[in-house]
Amino acid sequence: MASMLYFYTLRHLKLIQLINRFTRRLFSVKVDASSAPSYQISSPYGHKIIKKHRVFIPGSNYNILNLTKKLSFPEGWNDHNIPKLWLYNLHYFDGLLNDETPNSLKQTLINLWIEQNPPGKGNGWEPYPISLRIVNWIKWNLSGNKLYDQAIQSLAIQTRYLIGTLEFHLLGNHLFANAKALIFSGLFFEGKEADNWYQQGYRILQEQIPEQFLKDGAHFELSTTYHATLTEDLLDIIQLLKLNNMEIPTTWQLAAKNAVQWLIYMTRPDGNPPLFNDAAYGISPKLDELLIVYHSMGLGEVSNLETGMTDLPESGYFRFEGENYSFFGDAGQIGPDYIPGHAHCDMLNFELFAHGIPIIVDTGTSTYELGERRNLERSTVSHNTVQIDNFEQSEIWGAFRVARRARIIKREVNNYNVSAEYFIYKSKKIRHKREFYFDKGFVKLIDKVQNSNIATARIHFHPNILVSIEENVINAGPIKIEFEGDISINIKEYEYAPKFNNLIPAKVLEITFIKQLTTKISI
Repeated sequence: MASMLYFYTLRHLKLIQLINRFTRRLFSVKVDASSAPSYQISSPYGHKIIKKHRVFIPGSNYNILNLTKKLSFPEGWNDHNIPKLWLYNLHYFDGLLNDETPNSLKQTLINLWIEQNPPGKGNGWEPYPISLRIVNWIKWNLSGNKLYDQAIQSLAIQTRYLIGTLEFHLLGNHLFANAKALIFSGLFFEGKEADNWYQQGYRILQEQIPEQFLKDGAHFELSTTYHATLTEDLLDIIQLLKLNNMEIPTTWQLAAKNAVQWLIYMTRPDGNPPLFNDAAYGISPKLDELLIVYHSMGLGEVSNLETGMTDLPESGYFRFEGENYSFFGDAGQIGPDYIPGHAHCDMLNFELFAHGIPIIVDTGTSTYELGERRNLERSTVSHNTVQIDNFEQSEIWGAFRVARRARIIKREVNNYNVSAEYFIYKSKKIRHKREFYFDKGFVKLIDKVQNSNIATARIHFHPNILVSIEENVINAGPIKIEFEGDISINIKEYEYAPKFNNLIPAKVLEITFIKQLTTKISI
């Protein structure tokens, strides 16, 4: 069984991913730690920096991802009792860009990191943390602070190590972050070596920007959180090139404009996006923060949201903006075949924001740690869609892996309705079709399943929504829901995960049916 999971997972990888996985095991990276290139002390920056929300608190307490840990060093950098993502965030040094963290503590932590994390040893020397830390150290230095000679040399060593460990085995947002770090180091330092760093980063981005940003503006991994993060990355890169009077490809500028436009369409009236796929609040910039940066750069005007239907065909998402509600739907594929690690079993999922509040929500993401909770949050049961015969839509496994995948086979969008159909990974004959109909005062869903014994539709409510059943009508805050074709309706408990390490009790409806279910949501 395990061998087949690997087979169905690996068959989708690109050749460069397979080769890089092999070579990484064979060859270790040797890095020159003797000296650093000269750097541009007066390098221009005037850069609009988005402040980070992760805080270092004096007294050895570190609040990251909604968890406060008291660390003792040097063991704390690689404490096996702490989730790896939390430790990664510790090594990112996002706290440098947070005004709540005292500058004296920032400088102390930089020195501690250098002293206690020798080249190639521990979490901090994995290429993704290196990439984010390089950018954060340089941003901090170029925004009126000072990296001392030891830190400057460390930056050079980290960049040398990074260029030998670029994440071609993963591609996607990891390789993008690697390339961004090379651009930043290449322009921060001077000389032939720095030019080589810059050119390597530039070549990667020339290929990856049109690959990773779809025509409708979405980042191709289809997470609202990662989309915002990658949009910030792209804007950072363009800003830095502008401030160094360097030519910026028009394709990069267009990608940035489209990415910001996509986020306008995919942001609720309260400023938060729906939590589709791996997504959580508090770890990526918000739309208003990105708009400040975008408008400072003169990359062109973006459109305001209009009422009615907005279709985003390449990513598969859509939004219907009614008189007093916003409806977000997912009628797209699972994501890029060669990197679906942030995908969930959520085809034909949706969120509803109405009367000024979130009402129907996605479960969200609270952890990347391999285990029961991670499996649950990626599974079909955690999304506002239909589960057929207790099967998963796609064959998710591990923390970030997908073997066989569900596929969208039909998708139609017009002014007032959306229709989409997919088959699950178990069989092309087992299918779910959902039709969405929109009107002034209601939304109607029609679910049809083929070749199944029984199906279960689920609707997850925001924790603030009170849910009750009265004479076969569901009262959920300001809305009412009615069903046709149901066998049973049950209100159950689930745990809403809007942020990492943050679980909040809430209500979910489970509706069982056989072939067809009609759901009318009166708003």
